[in-house]
Amino acid sequence: MDISGAASSADSHKKRIVVIGPPGAGKGTQAKLLAARYSVPHVSTGDLLREHVGTNDHIGRDVQFLMDSGNLVPDEIVVGLIKDYIEGGSFIFDGFPRTVKQAETLDAILGSLGMKLDKVVYVTIQDEIIVARMSGRQTCADCGAIYNREHNPSLKEGLCNICGGLLRVRDDDSAPVVKRRLNTYHALTEPIIDYYRRKGLVYEISGLGQIDEITARIAAELD
Repeated sequence: MDISGAASSADSHKKRIVVIGPPGAGKGTQAKLLAARYSVPHVSTGDLLREHVGTNDHIGRDVQFLMDSGNLVPDEIVVGLIKDYIEGGSFIFDGFPRTVKQAETLDAILGSLGMKLDKVVYVTIQDEIIVARMSGRQTCADCGAIYNREHNPSLKEGLCNICGGLLRVRDDDSAPVVKRRLNTYHALTEPIIDYYRRKGLVYEISGLGQIDEITARIAAELD
């Protein structure tokens, strides 16, 4: 999770955005950039869960095996982690909701607070590109910055450009786990798109292309 950026006066309206897409589509990168643009919290459920795994608390111990094997964490754990951010009234969610049940829960909580989502950004990309992309992905062990050996390498091999931390390949980015994560995504998360399409909330965009160009197109829709 990060909270960064200074919004312009044109962007001062509180945003409630969900960014959805398969693992490796670039939704996390786009969510962070949009959070900086609009000066709202970027809430990554994956990052929150990994923080608990890192501290080895009871939540971390419960979810580590599920995450490493590419399976979804139970709804009650995820909702418990992000409920405060929902109640804060402004957010960009990355990795939540991941099931129709979670989407219904989010709507129910927002409705009880007199709020609703502004937009669902759906980032698309082909499975075979995702497997190739994620097999080269490296994550900073200290600040969480993401690199790719082929498409976005760090300036110094194995070291983060931002903080100098060591880069590593996460267990859930290995090819067999990525394929399982994609199967889970197609079975459980893709149905959310139809759920939100019926509400007229979905903006679909390809995850291929220059990062800043993708961000600009999304921001034009959100503005």
